[in-house]
Amino acid sequence: MINKILTYFPNSVTRDFPPADPSSVYHWFKETEKGSKWIGIPQESIPDTQLELLKVLFHYVRSDDQSNLDGKALAWRQFLFSKGSIPPSESSEARFIQFRILDADTDQKDLLEALKGFLPDHFIIFEQASYGVLVEEKRGLPSTLEELESIASTFESDFFTKIVFYTGKFQPISEGLPGFFEHEQKLFFEVMGIDNRTRVFTFEKTSPLLLATNLPDVLADILEKTIIPAFDEDRELMATIKVFLENNSNVSHAAKKLYIHRNTLQYRIDKFTERTGISLKDFDSAVMVYLACLYAGKR
Repeated sequence: MINKILTYFPNSVTRDFPPADPSSVYHWFKETEKGSKWIGIPQESIPDTQLELLKVLFHYVRSDDQSNLDGKALAWRQFLFSKGSIPPSESSEARFIQFRILDADTDQKDLLEALKGFLPDHFIIFEQASYGVLVEEKRGLPSTLEELESIASTFESDFFTKIVFYTGKFQPISEGLPGFFEHEQKLFFEVMGIDNRTRVFTFEKTSPLLLATNLPDVLADILEKTIIPAFDEDRELMATIKVFLENNSNVSHAAKKLYIHRNTLQYRIDKFTERTGISLKDFDSAVMVYLACLYAGKR
């Protein structure tokens, strides 16, 4: 259906993530409300009668609905999405915590009130029913990953709704900030299509996963003929090594996470080294093996 619309409106554009400038030039649609493909049709190309028909055929993205925003949140929204002026701020830096709500039957107002209760110092922008941005100006102690994990857990238990966060990096509040945000937004939407289990993403967590998913063919081929066979023979071994590396190669911490005795963990590590000839005590080797774990997990 999207391809037919592109044929009829050749000046349209498509995106795999929400547009950075959603309302000044285009009418934005999605094939379904939960779909991932966005299409922007130039406003001047659509007569009113055709616009109403497209609203019936597609999910119309009402990006200009700002009824849930107060003054400061509205200023941030216009700055990020509509080429507005830099918002006034007592801070010189800010970051963006994106969130996406999956399978949400809860009213958006209830979700908004819940987020305000958890994060009262953040400015909350709901761009769509299932996607929004928390603006955190750098004042005092920033929100921690543990806090966001706790919020996600509470949403699941109280609202029966899964919420996923992407915690961005603090950056100077300047004209270049919307462009930086757009890059983080693209990362978030890409990783959401790969990992449906993680509750809180960061750049550090996202980067290895995206690298492992998009390995050059020559690297993937070498991994397939060296490390991957050990994992194919023993998937439990792969999970063990992954947890071990994610816990900074600390045997005690990893054993607790895996609910096994540290001697059992050490036995599995020795078995991996015996099968592959790779020592996890070497930093470069550990990085390579971790990428192999991620790559094998997404095959």
